[in-house]
Amino acid sequence: MSNVPQKAQPDKPKRTRPDISEAMSVQADPGDNRKYLLHNMAVNALADTHVEMTDEQAVAERIKAYFQICAENDMKPSVAGFALAFGVSRKCLWEWVTGQRQKGFMSDNVRKLIERAYNVLNAQMEDYMQNGKINPVAGIFLMKNNMGYEDKKEITVAPGTPLGEDVPAEDLRRKYLEAVETDGAERAESE
Repeated sequence: MSNVPQKAQPDKPKRTRPDISEAMSVQADPGDNRKYLLHNMAVNALADTHVEMTDEQAVAERIKAYFQICAENDMKPSVAGFALAFGVSRKCLWEWVTGQRQKGFMSDNVRKLIERAYNVLNAQMEDYMQNGKINPVAGIFLMKNNMGYEDKKEITVAPGTPLGEDVPAEDLRRKYLEAVETDGAERAESE
C-alpha cells in the first residue's frame, strides 16, 4: 500500500435524465396494441357507410361521429384517422381542405365543414406539443406532413458589383489612356 494521499473526488451529481436508449424506446403497455387497433377498426367502420359529399348534414354527422369515437376511446384524433372515417387517404383529405379537389362533388359549405374539423386537428396538435403530450419530433413531423407547416429561411441573393458602380466602357478607356499618357510623361521627365 502506498502512503501517498489520494485526492478527494467531489461528489458527482446524480443523473436524473433517463438513458437515451430508454427514452427512444417504444413505450407500450400490455394491451396498447389491442386498444389502438380496436379504435382504428371503429373509425374504419364509419367508412362502411358512404357519405354523399354534397350532403352537408351527412358530412357534419360523420365529422361528429369521428370525434365522438376518439373521445369515447380516449384517443388523440389524427389526420389519418379523420381521413379513414371518410374512407380516403390523408392526401385526398388535404386536397379537400386546400380546395384542390372539390369541383363537382363537394359544395363550398361541405369543404368549409371539413376545413373546420381539420383546424380542430391542427389546434389539438398544437395543444399536445405545447403541453408535452406528444413527442416533439413526432409532432413536428406530423405538422409538417399533415398541416402544411415548414421550416423556412429566406435568403435574398442580390447581384452586386464588388468593384463599385458599373462604369461605361468608354469612360474606362479614357481613364486608362490618361493614366498611360501621364505615366509616360512622368518617365520622360525623370530621364
